[in-house]
Amino acid sequence: MSTTQRLSLLDASFLYLEQPTELLHVGAVTILAGTIPFDTLAGALATRLGGIRRYQERPERPLLDLTAPCWRRDPDFDPRRHIRRATLRAPGGEADLHRTVDALFATPMDPAHPLWESYVIEGLAGGRTAILSKTHHCMIDGVSGARLLDLMADPLPPRADGAGVAAKVAPSAGSGGTLGQVLDAARGLWTAGTALAAASLPRPVRPAPFNGRLTASRRIVWASFGLDEFLAMRGAAGCKVNDVVLAVIAGGLRRYLDDLGIVLEARPQALIPVNVRGTGEHATLGNRVSAMFATLPLDIDDPIERLEWIARHMRSLKEQRQPHAVDFMLGLAAAAPIAMGAVLTRALAQLRLVNLVCTNVPGSLEPRSILGRSILEVHPIVPLALDLGLGFAILSYGGGISISATTDPHLAPEAERIPGALRAAAVGLAERLGVTLHTSARAPASAGGAPVVADLMTREVVAIAADTTLDEAWRLMQERHIRHLPVVDRRGQLLGLVTHRDLLAASQSTLSFRRESERVRVLAWARAGDVMETHLSTAQADEPAAAAGTRMVRHKIGCLPVLDADGHLAGIVTEEDFLRWATVHMAAPASAA
Repeated sequence: MSTTQRLSLLDASFLYLEQPTELLHVGAVTILAGTIPFDTLAGALATRLGGIRRYQERPERPLLDLTAPCWRRDPDFDPRRHIRRATLRAPGGEADLHRTVDALFATPMDPAHPLWESYVIEGLAGGRTAILSKTHHCMIDGVSGARLLDLMADPLPPRADGAGVAAKVAPSAGSGGTLGQVLDAARGLWTAGTALAAASLPRPVRPAPFNGRLTASRRIVWASFGLDEFLAMRGAAGCKVNDVVLAVIAGGLRRYLDDLGIVLEARPQALIPVNVRGTGEHATLGNRVSAMFATLPLDIDDPIERLEWIARHMRSLKEQRQPHAVDFMLGLAAAAPIAMGAVLTRALAQLRLVNLVCTNVPGSLEPRSILGRSILEVHPIVPLALDLGLGFAILSYGGGISISATTDPHLAPEAERIPGALRAAAVGLAERLGVTLHTSARAPASAGGAPVVADLMTREVVAIAADTTLDEAWRLMQERHIRHLPVVDRRGQLLGLVTHRDLLAASQSTLSFRRESERVRVLAWARAGDVMETHLSTAQADEPAAAAGTRMVRHKIGCLPVLDADGHLAGIVTEEDFLRWATVHMAAPASAA
């Protein structure tokens, strides 16, 4: 049966903007350990992706775009049509993989069928297999794309140690009933209005050398890092992981341009998508994003000064509620007559507001597998459009972070220099912060009498939703005498973490409000999702407590959320838990004597 569900203006805009040289599909390269027979792997992907309703539908545009596009089921839908095979001449090296990915990603998809493709790339050195996924941006954004990886992966098995039993999570109470919905709507309208009044909205920028008319060619490169490295730098600098990522990108871009002898006339401005999904929307497809417009200070030579500037700048944009203001403006645009949608989209596209895109998405915290083959790496791919010849995509997965760059080789030549420049920028920043770079693997379960995390952790966890207001989060901290609030979705899946320090950093200065409660109360219209850290260090119940404690010291953090095998919140271990355990066990010998 066909459907007449219409695309939102934001989803439809990616159809309106697409050109032969500006293909607006997003993607990812997933590297598997080992090989899987093509028919077996194709069958699994066909079942897991082909079963998604949106993946069975194609967008249908009306004549002259006089009405909004709508989703209609493809009457000839066959998921295996969308799953194809590519083989490298074995043993395929990294250069062979990149050439194949570049060519396949730059090819258009057939608009007569659902706009997604998966390529199984065989013949990689080391017996590995790669999967290149392509999905049109009208179907997904970065967050929903990361969730699709979970659907592609094997179901997580129950843990034999019983740690899969979820903790008794006590989410904060939200508004309920008709009155609650009215109050929530009023709160949203007030938030958007005040944000629009306070925000510093972007102005047109000067073009950078990598801005200009795009060609059909694409060059995609990536650099892999340990999440531990970025968490340690975040802890040393007292900022967000996203600040560290942007500082590494700014430092890497500076090195890359210096190597090419290119000098920028002005600091480039980056579009940073911001997820605005509410409670219950975390797994939904489509585009639910706002944006921030961040300046990258490539002219600052010292890595620490560059990071500090970026951290202050990002904090200022959040305090001005720029994402809320942009979301409000997108809502106003969506309220325009349907026939104006395409015209409005093309008109806004003429404004040069950014020089590049930097999209940052948290992926699965735990390693996953497909048909029993471990997923080693996941590298995201962002599309290019609107004269932007360079874009970065960042994805954390299973203890690592990938920073991927998509380039038009005619505007950003010699892209193979970018990964090395990013690594050099990360090393330079770490050295200045006094952080030793190494990837710390999670210690195996303890086999002896040494304590494990389950012996220390708190199982009665107070958690909140992403749309919980910050004054409610502060009230919970005060009432429960806690300093950390995990953020979960309705299924108990961990989304992020809000700390007492996050609330104070987001609140007004003590010069304006002397009392802490007054400083936080003014943020009644801000959400936990606006300030939470999404790239997290976590623990498992059977992990040695010493290993978890060492990680807390290295990252300069006060807690580790404890996850079960399905990624659900099972508990939390804090500094206080370690102190309580140590106190009891240090007192035990004296008591026995």
